[in-house]
Parts: sequence; structure tokens; C-alpha cells
Amino acid sequence: MTNEWTGAGQKGRAPLRELAERVGLIDSYHDAFGALMTTPDHALRAGLAALGYSLGDGEEGIAEVLAKIEDETWVSPLPPCLVHVLTGDPISVPLTWPEAVGRGHWTILPEAGSGGAEETGFFDLEALTILEQGEDGRARRLLDIPLAPKPGYHRLRVVAPGRDAVEVPLIVAPTACWLPEGWAAEDGPRIWGLSVQVHGLRSENDWGMGDLGALATLARTVGRQGGDTLGINPLHALFRARPGHASPYSPNSRLFLNPLYIAISDVPEFPDAQGHLALDGGLSALREPDHIDMEGVATHKWAALEALFQVFAAKHLGRRTTRGRAFAAFVNQGGEPLRRFALFEALSEVHGQNGAWSWRNWPEAFHDAGSVPSATFAEEKAERLAFYQWCQFEADRQLSLVAEACARSGQALGLYRDLALGADPTGADSWILGDLVAMGMSVGAPPDPLNAKGQNWGFPPFHPARLRAQGYQPFVDLIRANMRHAGALRIDHVLGLMRLFCVPDGLEGCEGFYLGMPMEDLIGILALESHRQGCLVIGEDLGTVPDGFRDRMTEAGILSYRLFYFERGENGALTPPEAYPRLAMVAASTHDLPTLCGYWDGRDLAWKHRLQLWPNDAARDAEGWARHGDRPRIAAALAGQGTPLTPMEGFEPPPELVPAVTQWLARAPSILALTQLEDVLEMREQANLPGTVDSHPNWRLRVPLTVEALEEDGRLTRIARIQARFGRGTEAGRY
Repeated sequence: MTNEWTGAGQKGRAPLRELAERVGLIDSYHDAFGALMTTPDHALRAGLAALGYSLGDGEEGIAEVLAKIEDETWVSPLPPCLVHVLTGDPISVPLTWPEAVGRGHWTILPEAGSGGAEETGFFDLEALTILEQGEDGRARRLLDIPLAPKPGYHRLRVVAPGRDAVEVPLIVAPTACWLPEGWAAEDGPRIWGLSVQVHGLRSENDWGMGDLGALATLARTVGRQGGDTLGINPLHALFRARPGHASPYSPNSRLFLNPLYIAISDVPEFPDAQGHLALDGGLSALREPDHIDMEGVATHKWAALEALFQVFAAKHLGRRTTRGRAFAAFVNQGGEPLRRFALFEALSEVHGQNGAWSWRNWPEAFHDAGSVPSATFAEEKAERLAFYQWCQFEADRQLSLVAEACARSGQALGLYRDLALGADPTGADSWILGDLVAMGMSVGAPPDPLNAKGQNWGFPPFHPARLRAQGYQPFVDLIRANMRHAGALRIDHVLGLMRLFCVPDGLEGCEGFYLGMPMEDLIGILALESHRQGCLVIGEDLGTVPDGFRDRMTEAGILSYRLFYFERGENGALTPPEAYPRLAMVAASTHDLPTLCGYWDGRDLAWKHRLQLWPNDAARDAEGWARHGDRPRIAAALAGQGTPLTPMEGFEPPPELVPAVTQWLARAPSILALTQLEDVLEMREQANLPGTVDSHPNWRLRVPLTVEALEEDGRLTRIARIQARFGRGTEAGRY
């Protein structure tokens, strides 16, 4: 990691801290309050253990580990993976070879199916620039390859005297993520869209929660109103055996979809299965409440999916019908990851009941996804695996119909998906990935003004060195899966591409450290997949952002994520709309923050008081007084832009609040402006209250209107007219 962002590289450090720096643990940082925080030794030891470095007692063990790491750097002739960005410079290859003389050659093997031809060149070892001199005549030299192969996943093979041919992945990437032509220009298009929590949608045919059918209906509505994108929460797979575990940001798997989003009545097998489905008054009872009954919905929908699959299996499974062939093609394309996910789900049915949620509580023979017992189980339970593969097949089909509805309604961008930062350590991803995730520590955030106790999000990070050793394939799979059917992808906590704040198990947030990630390699892969999928990238860059990071995002074509609440100047003054950056997505709020009306009436503060989320009375009073002073500040700023707010009794939100803030953001030069459906409908409760799990109804809130009634309600049309008045949308002149 570079000194610019990590603070590493200091000489004369204690051996423990030298080792931490060597493997990417950043032992000091400035927190959100400007204070320098230094990670204690015991926390560094725990972090090193999570990365696989067993130190023993004293400094002798540390010295042995340092020596071993140093030796390992001289073993492999080539790095485990090379990522080259097409800047016009040659491909720089650090080549570690014991012999100082001799002639060698390199070959670039093009990606299968790319249509490219092999390219070969020659070099003299003794003519190469020495980068580093080791013991016993070892040297690391610089091999420059003056070629610019097309972007793609290629292979580099090097042959030189004294060794067999060595071959490693060579990933060639564009300089920046994809943007439609002309969109980066200051006078380029400015669009708007709606963001929603899919589970919170209502429709006339839902089964107690929002589904992909409702989302398709809403997509057509947004398009008719002149909107160009529909933003959604992560659709990641959750846990069948734990329906109360509702957070889409702590999923079972980030590679696969949540089958509960399937619209039951839209499944092709539905007409033939109706006689076996519970279509009685139970559904009405599920539909009516303001909050989702997660257990009730799961019971009904999983039973329906089982019945629908039986119809599918009888008519199509293993048969050469159109739907049977489509399913076979989907399973073939999903390959081993899909098979292992289905295997995990089937194993969970047998071994994950009665509170034994984690796969680590299963019999040890099944801890390894590739074990013989796991393979035997898969053969014996082939139909159960087929059921879970079918659930993914149908969810993916319905998601493709949502994307189609976006396109046919005239949206320029279409579906805007969301990628969570990590997955629950008890779930399928950690089981499938094994030691590619660093168990023993969890990703979180250091203390800041919104969360004075810090945060522990409960999931482990990728192991950076092991991820690179795999040619970054798990990261490629992750990005590719979440860009599927999308015109934009939001990367939650995009700072995680550079570093992740990690807390060792059993320790407090203030005892954490940052884990450096191979940022430039990850950005290169993100750019490559972005171009391949035609998918714009948005980076959620809230919180403590290191100097220079947002500049690097702009260079990489990643849109910044700017919120009305947080864009402030001196003394808390709101940043004027014209000062927002061009390469940005702007919005009033997000799922982790209060809605506009909830912010004004202090609904979030009331919840925090009720649940005692402040560390002390002083922190509670400080936030309360800050909010009290912010209301007149916001009112004055909006009035200055020509949208005065009507004074109201107490903390009642003014009727002009949502339209006025919408107008404020619509003025910005930024490419995209999003409005939450909760704000359109002037709701006061927020989707998620950080720092809570079950004490607040997180991820269960339902909107009060059905998607079919939204246009007649008129409030979305009001938002669309404001956006159009300020030149946003495909039909900006319509209103």
C-alpha cells in the first residue's frame, strides 16, 4: 500500500508493527474527529492470526514470520496475477530469476473467445533493469512488454533459462469505468430516477412483501414519468431457515438472488399449480400490516415455490421443452458456483435447523464444499439441488423482465442495482470461499459523529493476498453477477476497494485497524466488467474519506455518492447545488438515514432515545441541539433558492419540504438525481436504523400505496415535473 493513504512505510518500527505493515494491516489512522488512533498490540496480533500468521510468544516468532514472508517473495518468478491498465505504457512485469544471463521469451495467450492471436516477444535477462537485489545472486528485474492487447482476461507465459515455463493471469483493463457517450461532459445529460426498497413495495397481487412483479410495474411508471433509472436495494440471497434475518446488507450470498422476491403469480407454472397453493384469507392478513411479517411471508412463499417447482419438474426438468432447455442453459452457465450454492441450501435443510445456523455447526465432513461427503450428498439429493437452482433461474428470469420493462418504458439507464460490502459469515459465500475470507475479524467502521460507539457489521473481509493468488476470480464473479440486467451498480462503502476497517472478534470498535486492499487492481477489474456489461458504477463514498480518494474515483469514472444532509461547508452551511460535482449521484437521504420528513420531526432521534443508542447524555444532547439548529439553516437555504417553507407548529414537516429539497438537488450539475419512494410519499420512518437489529423494524417497512395507485396519487408526478423543469429526464420538456 502506498504511504499517501495508509501512513505506512515508517522506518525503525517495532517488529510486530513492521510485520503488520508488511501484510497490509494499517496500525494507525485519524478518526472522524481528527484524533490519531493507534491500534493496540493485542489487536494487531489478532488481526495477523485472522490472516493466517501464527506468531507464538515474544518477538522471535515475529522475526521468523517476517523472514518466511521475505523468502516467499523470491520463490515465484512472476506475481500471482497482473492487472494492466491501458494508459499507453508498456506492461511492466517484475521478473524474479536466479540466472543473470540468457535469452527468454514471453507469450500473451488471449482470452478464449476474444478472437485475438497469440503475441510473442524475446528478452535478454542481463539487459533488464534490476529492481531489487536479493541473497545468493537472486534479483528481481523489470520486463517491459510493449504491447497493448485488447481489454480482457488473458494469460502471460514466460520462458527463460533454468526454469520451466511460468504462466499467470494477465487482466487488461480500460482506464475508467463505462459511461454512455457524452455523459462525462459538463453539458452532458442530467437524469433522475426513483429509489426503492423492493421488499417494501405493495401491489395488488403481492404475498405480503414487494416482489419483482411489483418492481416491473413500478419501472413502467417511472419511465412514463420521464425518469431514467430505478434504484433498488441489494437483491442478495438471504436465509431460508432464518426468515427474521432480513438485512440485504448481511446476506447469505452476494452472488445469488433472494427467491422471496419472485412474484408467485408471474411464474409460468402458476396456472397449473393454483390448486396446490394457499390462496385463501391468509394472504390478505399478510398484505395489510405496515410492516412485513417475515416469518409468515417466508412460510407461504417457500411452500408456493415448492409446489411450482413440482409442476416445472414434471413438465420440463430434463426435457427438451423451451423452458427445460432454458433451465439447462442457466445451470450450465452458473457452473460450479451455482451448484455449490444449491448444495449449501440443501445441506442447510438437513444440518442447519434448531438454531445451528452456521455451517461450522454442521458435521465436520461437510465443512468443505469440495469434500467427498459433500459430493455424495449432492448426488443423493440431486432434485433438491435442482429446486434451488430453479429458484435462481426463475428469479433471474423475472429480474430480466424488470430490466426489459425499464428499457421499453424509455429509461436511458434502467435498473440501478446495489452490491453489499460483505456476506454473513454463517452463510453460503463463506462456505464456498473458504480461506479466501479472513475469518476471525469483521468489517465495520470506527467511531464517528453518527455512531459514537463505532460499528461492527459482522462479516469477514476478503483475504487480499489469497484473493490475488486466485487471479481475483471471486471478485470478478461478484461484480459480474451484480451487474447482470443492470445499467448502474452502486458499490456499498466503495472505500473498501482501498481499505477496510476491521475489528478482531471479541474486541471493541476503538481497537480496530484498517486492512489495505489492492485498490488499483480492483478498480481495473471493475472498469473492465463495467464496459463489458454496459453498466455505470456509483461508489458510496460517505464517512471518513481519505485525501485524494475521491479524485481517484473521478479518474476511474466512478460516480460519487452525495447526500443533501452531508454536503456542508463552513459552520454547517449547505453546499449550494451548483457546487456539486458532475460525476456524482445526488439524493436527499438513503436507507440508513432518516427520510426528509423523519429528519424534520426527529423521528430517528426519538428511536435513538427509546433504544438508548447514545453512549451518554452529552452525545444525546449534542445531536438534539444540532438538529434543532439545522431546521432553520435548511429553511433559510431553501428560501434563498426561491422555495420558502411554511412555518409549522412544533417539528411538523412543512408541506413544501420534499418538493423544495427535490428542486435543490435537481439544480445540481451532477449526472443523476435520485428520490426515495419514502420521500415521495412523505413517510417519516426510515428503512434501517444503524446500530440496531431486532429492536427497530429494520427492512420490514412497507409503503402505504400500491404501485398500481402511485400515478393516480400525484406525488410522483409532482417530483417528475420538478425534475423536468430543471432539465432532467428523457422527457424534460414534457411538463
